[in-house]
Amino acid sequence: MNRSFVAACILCCNVAFAAEGTGHVPDAWKVTGSDRQHYAVDGSGDVTSDSGATVTVTGRDADPAKFGSSLAARDATAYRNYTLALSADLDTRDVARGAEIWMRAEDAAHKAVAFASSQRMPVFGTVSGAHREVRIDVPATAARVVFGTMLNGNGEVVARHFRLVVAGKPDAAVVAPEAVLDAAIHIVRTHALHARDIDWEQLIPALHAMSREAKSPADVHPVIRSLLAKLGDHHSFLMERGDVRQDRTQGGATSLSAVRLQPGGIGYIEMPGYSGMNADASHAFVGDMLDAIAKLAPQARCGWVVDLRGDTGGNMHPMLAGLRPLLGDGALGGFRYADGHLDSFAASNPLDPASPQVPALEHAAVAVLYGPHTASSGEVVAVAFRGRPDTRSFGQPTAGLSTGNAGFALPDGSKIFLTTAVDVDRTGQVYGGKLQPDVPVTTSDAEGDATLAVAQAWLQQKPGCHR
Repeated sequence: MNRSFVAACILCCNVAFAAEGTGHVPDAWKVTGSDRQHYAVDGSGDVTSDSGATVTVTGRDADPAKFGSSLAARDATAYRNYTLALSADLDTRDVARGAEIWMRAEDAAHKAVAFASSQRMPVFGTVSGAHREVRIDVPATAARVVFGTMLNGNGEVVARHFRLVVAGKPDAAVVAPEAVLDAAIHIVRTHALHARDIDWEQLIPALHAMSREAKSPADVHPVIRSLLAKLGDHHSFLMERGDVRQDRTQGGATSLSAVRLQPGGIGYIEMPGYSGMNADASHAFVGDMLDAIAKLAPQARCGWVVDLRGDTGGNMHPMLAGLRPLLGDGALGGFRYADGHLDSFAASNPLDPASPQVPALEHAAVAVLYGPHTASSGEVVAVAFRGRPDTRSFGQPTAGLSTGNAGFALPDGSKIFLTTAVDVDRTGQVYGGKLQPDVPVTTSDAEGDATLAVAQAWLQQKPGCHR
């Protein structure tokens, strides 16, 4: 399910539940979501205590495209004009579609006035103690705070040490909205790849006019998004303050990863997107990927499939580092800026300088799978394989975001991720749009995975591969 749609559902579904349970200790947990009849919720404890609450959501025979959620609520009076943090250690069992935590503040009419979730960093599979935290700034108009855990599809998630705490006054409260807008204008005008295409003499007065009634930094965020849209790169975006903190302190794959042996002696790697910059989380992701590849390498006599069709982007470094056995340690490509300057990138992970020893598979045959969901940093990974010997790509064109983004902090704690460069492969080929596969494959549900089948057929014809 599209994650932005899920967030919208949480904002809108069953708001009447929010009024019930308000102020009760222990918390009164409800089941809500788009498929309530297939989910069960059980909770105990107090989210405001030192030990927190324990809440379980179980999905059985649920539609994979739907979700169930736990829900409890607290009166917002004591939280108004403060930053509120919700955190939990998540244990999951057989979760294929992701589990997360969420929180929103509502006014007296049940309208959401603040919202945050960990949907950018869902928890998958069967794991223990995956820490997640989200924060919101509770406005003076808030009447209650509603929160819970969400499970997509089947499986079980147990939120332990589920705590709701005041994390202080919002830093943004002392920042003038015009200062935030002016900083954004300066950043975009100085660093954007397409800054020269903007009529700044006309645009700047228009942006200031749009923000004339702004009372807080959040009021100028739509104006900043309008500015970024003017660039036309379809890749630049504004990240809210709460998400910036998540990005800095947490990390994880945005879908399930897989390393397995396919029939015929072919290694298969499904590389997901990855969100977050936390070094420990990155180290764990890369280590698991490298261990799995090393164990499989002796059996993968016919080469490897690297499936990027679900790699929607994020932090490129864990993705590249996890594929280091196939990519090697040299320069894999680069980013070319508007002034012609080129920065190269490699598979070594700057978040994990003590990279482990890995099997040398740079000369193994590799089939790379593309699709329309291969985007942003997922396209960087695709570019890293362009020009690699004995490598061929299969599938459909990528999303068309083969450009590089850089992060720039704003005074209120939010952050602009700005398109500053275009991707370049190891041969010097410049991109910036869709990557076209070497072998286009048109697929349909009735045919099964035709792209994978064509790629495997190519690998099985390589010299030294015996069916």
